Amino acid sequence: MSGDGGCLKKILVEGDASSGTPPPEAKVKVHYVGTLLDGSKFDSSRDRPGFFDFEVGVGRVIKGWDLGISTMHKGEKCVLACRHDYAYGAHGSPPKIPGGATLLFEVELFTWKEKRKPKARMSMEERLREAESLKGRGTEAFKGAKHDDAFELYVDAADYLQEDFAPPEATEDAASTLLISCLLNGATCALKLGYYDSAEELCTKAIQQDGSSVKAHYRRGMARMHMAQFGAAKADLRQASTLDPKSKEVRDGFAECTKKEAASKKSEKAMYAKMF
Repeated sequence: MSGDGGCLKKILVEGDASSGTPPPEAKVKVHYVGTLLDGSKFDSSRDRPGFFDFEVGVGRVIKGWDLGISTMHKGEKCVLACRHDYAYGAHGSPPKIPGGATLLFEVELFTWKEKRKPKARMSMEERLREAESLKGRGTEAFKGAKHDDAFELYVDAADYLQEDFAPPEATEDAASTLLISCLLNGATCALKLGYYDSAEELCTKAIQQDGSSVKAHYRRGMARMHMAQFGAAKADLRQASTLDPKSKEVRDGFAECTKKEAASKKSEKAMYAKMF
């Protein structure tokens, strides 16, 4: 166990130390299970859909969490033992947490986002530079097979180049190329992670920027295929094939989509046969 006495930490699964630890004000995504010393559970994020996220180090959670989670690495799972003065104090949190209780939290840290300067306070040139920097970091993460990190970085980079972004005329083409690249790279990561709805959304934005993008139509088609939207998927893949008739990747994708559609229809037919 490590810590300062008020909050002790026991590591159950080591995380990725190469990414460091979340800095103050970073928005972290975790799962946790909270128990009393007698083992009785009083709360668990795993009993609810989605992660539990909050800004660490700014007093949004109990003191033990701010201290303990700020020492964790991505992917780490640990137990935080939080003394009452690092948790809910002498009064507790009735009815589940009595006063003066030391609490145990099994916490798993998935990822975090560092707080960045708001877009509204940045010039267009600053936003372009920040997007370029984030894209570069995303590419490094992708090369290291850290697809979740890369996805977040590409999406953040694209965000700086959308909505009210109006670059100087001299950089307009470069900004458009950068935006499309970030959207498509983010879609690639989303496909690898199984975030098919996100991949579809990112590709749609890329197509709005450049309707002749083979990669955008192909990747959206693959995302829609995985969501069993076979008609829309094949329409995208046909468009990609029209734009690049020589692409083996597109042809293989269409064949895969056709095969999955046939298997889905066969499964539905068998299910209805059993019902009726």
